[in-house]
Amino acid sequence: MISKLRNRVHDVLEVSENDDLFSRIIDFGLIGLITLNVLAIIVESIDAVAAMYQPLFEMFELVSVAIFTFEYVLRVWICVDHTDGKYRGKLLGRLRYMASPLALIDLIVILPFYLSFIVGIDLRVLRILRLLRILKLTRYSGAWALFAAVLYGQRRTLYMSGFLMVIMLVLSASLMYLIEHDAQPQAFADIPSAMWWSLVTLTTVGYGDVTPVTVLGKVLGGFVTILGLGMYALPAGILASGFMQELSKRQFVVTWSMVAKVPFFGGLDAEKIAEIAALLKPWAVPPRYTVIRRGEAADSMYFIVSGDVEVDLPPNSFHLTTGEFFGEMGILSRSERVANVISITECQLLILQARDLNRLLEDNPGLDAELKELTARRLAESDKSETHDQEKP
Repeated sequence: MISKLRNRVHDVLEVSENDDLFSRIIDFGLIGLITLNVLAIIVESIDAVAAMYQPLFEMFELVSVAIFTFEYVLRVWICVDHTDGKYRGKLLGRLRYMASPLALIDLIVILPFYLSFIVGIDLRVLRILRLLRILKLTRYSGAWALFAAVLYGQRRTLYMSGFLMVIMLVLSASLMYLIEHDAQPQAFADIPSAMWWSLVTLTTVGYGDVTPVTVLGKVLGGFVTILGLGMYALPAGILASGFMQELSKRQFVVTWSMVAKVPFFGGLDAEKIAEIAALLKPWAVPPRYTVIRRGEAADSMYFIVSGDVEVDLPPNSFHLTTGEFFGEMGILSRSERVANVISITECQLLILQARDLNRLLEDNPGLDAELKELTARRLAESDKSETHDQEKP
């Protein structure tokens, strides 16, 4: 009972399926509350408004903190059901979750309120800390998730470009210090002081508060400016390339040839394949993602376009790869899921909803017989493996 309740809360707070009305209401409610909090904090900084509506602001703050605290406790409670399996374990799993970036943001949102009762906090500092509630919106933004994925995927290249920029910063500042120190002992008193000029020149900002006056210094300044145009454009190019790669992985398009390559549809004519292609939905899945969870409703089956998944069907488990499918057993038997399916690598999946599958099987008896035969064979192999394991001494 408690496990089912936790799974339901997890689906509401974390999964947010489009067809789950209650989940969408909760999401939009939290987004609205976060937005109102940010607006209230900004307006409260106006002394005249704060003095006039102080009781209202305090009541809104109490209600907001209560809701955010309850949300935080729920997220810690349900994290063990997280789809990627990173937080398994009642204690250690929850501790790992509490140290994750999103959980830390949730904690920072409510912590200043409770700390204000223990230690004295300047009102302006408290307002700034409360303003960090805007970071909670990153949980509901696919763009932030995409940006984080790009940064992680391109981290090594970004590290290298950052290292090169630091080298250029230090070298140009050191050279300018040697050249301009005698002519401008105050502006270029030491290498750290020269780094300010080097930074604004390499980034092509050019405030003009510190400029070289010697001929050699001006030549070096021109060279550093030209070099900065290319050097500091490197991260932008790396990120743009990363965005293109990530978008191509996430937004692959279902094509006729993609469906035709699935062995299960191999015997169909071109017109029928085109009809099926219109029913299938693409889904890009990261590694170690729980695609199917045991005990949930069987509302769709999946075809693997690329990648590998592990099917955990107690007491055994087996791997499926490109061209194979899963999720059909629950639909055919009209029962709940009996296995967990977790992606081993990045996967591109095609989703076929249960209603579309049933209609497809009714229109194509040959597919119906083939699917049932393959399912029966898979179950027989699983039973055979289980019997073999039991017979082992």
